[in-house]
Amino acid sequence: MTAREPFVPEAEWGRFLRDTEEAIRRSAPREPSARERAAGAGVDDAVGEVWCPEEPPAGPAWRQLDPAARVRRAARFLGLLTVLLVLLTLFRHAQPAVPSP
Repeated sequence: MTAREPFVPEAEWGRFLRDTEEAIRRSAPREPSARERAAGAGVDDAVGEVWCPEEPPAGPAWRQLDPAARVRRAARFLGLLTVLLVLLTLFRHAQPAVPSP
């Protein structure tokens, strides 16, 4: 099976050879810039669902906590970090050592 070249009419081929970059730029459609598109865009122009947070964050902010709650939250964070480090160390030492050449 041989690949056939697409047929291009002589007139079109001649126009391709004669066209200059300036002629192509004049005949090409112009796409609006991002700034121009944003100026005319409204909420109604959005495609799909526009994200809006429906719920406030689950817990109070750090600055709204009393000192005891801050200590509890910091302790939970440090405890989680400690558990992750211990697991990482255990898994690292549990892997078989690869002898170096």
